[in-house]
Amino acid sequence: MKLMRPHRLKNQTQRIASLSKCNMRLLTRSNIISTVVLLVALVVSGLYIYDQVCEEVRDEIDEELQNRKLEILASLPAQGTPENPALKADFRIERVSHSEYKKLKEHYEDIEIYELIEKEVEPHRQLVTRFKHQGNYYRLEIETSLLDLEDMGEVITRSTAWVCAGLVLLAFLINLILQKRLWRSFYQTLEQLHRFRVDRQDGLELPQSSIQEFQELTQAVSTLAEVNRKSYQQQKQFVENASHEIQTPLAIALNQTEQLIQNPDLKEEDALTIGLLNEQLERLSALNKALLLITKINNQQFGEQEAVELNPMIIRLVGECEFLAEDKRLEVKLENEEAIVVQANYHLMEILVRNLIRNAYLHTPENGFIQIRMDTRQLTIRNTAKGIEGKPEALFNRFTKQSTHRQSLGLGLSIVKSICDAYGYQPEITSASEEFVIRIQF
Repeated sequence: MKLMRPHRLKNQTQRIASLSKCNMRLLTRSNIISTVVLLVALVVSGLYIYDQVCEEVRDEIDEELQNRKLEILASLPAQGTPENPALKADFRIERVSHSEYKKLKEHYEDIEIYELIEKEVEPHRQLVTRFKHQGNYYRLEIETSLLDLEDMGEVITRSTAWVCAGLVLLAFLINLILQKRLWRSFYQTLEQLHRFRVDRQDGLELPQSSIQEFQELTQAVSTLAEVNRKSYQQQKQFVENASHEIQTPLAIALNQTEQLIQNPDLKEEDALTIGLLNEQLERLSALNKALLLITKINNQQFGEQEAVELNPMIIRLVGECEFLAEDKRLEVKLENEEAIVVQANYHLMEILVRNLIRNAYLHTPENGFIQIRMDTRQLTIRNTAKGIEGKPEALFNRFTKQSTHRQSLGLGLSIVKSICDAYGYQPEITSASEEFVIRIQF
């Protein structure tokens, strides 16, 4: 049976959390879209209403101008020449030639006339037509004000703007209230997922919802959480059993080989064989411990956290490796710039630092150089080493070795990467021709 790793549940929880953020963006975006659509619809409808009203008003004005034309023509004298009134009126009569008369077509046009009362130029509607009277040809211009139409347009525009603002605000408030009520169970479920841990016995208390999609989500999350809790318990039990069942016979075998080596009657050839066997058993024991450690880290079995200051830990571990520096005549430079304090499990931090320092001492050639620099949120270890072909990040993979050193299992940096992944640290490896640099951003 293939078990789901607990960190996969964590990843799925993070996906659901990111989904909620997308939903938050989706809800906000839907609000914005619906508001913009409503606003555009109101503006378009207002413009349409204004256009229809203007068209109707213009038709009425044009009809009045036609009636006024008939009145003027009916009032022309039977004899004599028609003249403009002494005072300025709403029409003008101008005598034209026959050729101009033929070219002139009756039409309407918008003009602007200075109003004495308003003391400004105002829009007017004008009818330009022609007529024949007693053998003569005349041009007739009749005008009327469009002030009512302009005022009406202002009223419509102002009213539409207020209606748009009110409806948009109302729609936004209604959507906001409805969304909070409709999505309440979803956010309660998300809050439970944020607090959920597979290594605890308390289960999820997910809310019930009358919305079918949210109810299906609740059931799916409950099933997923229960499956992962059982998987975690099975994996934890397997790791504990494997640690005991594998390490115990290895310890017994190592003890027996050591006793055989101490036997004075042992032949030289047999002693060499047993020594090689003892070396391989020690390697197998170290490999077993390293793999079990990686499994425990991935299963998040190091839950206890505290404020850990790495500087004194690094100085102490460097001091423990001083004999290696003397044997290989290494130049070790320790730069303790600022304190590095992290919230993590102390044992895991010691494993991380020990593996980094051990890696540097192990792979630095004789007469080489090691520089360990501690900054506020960063640890940098730089050492002399041959350039690495390919991508240096591949060294974080299991059983990938930087060299052929017999003591190297190819798991040291993999353990470092697992610890960094558990706490969200950023490990980085760079390699030049004669330099190897690993940097941990806490």
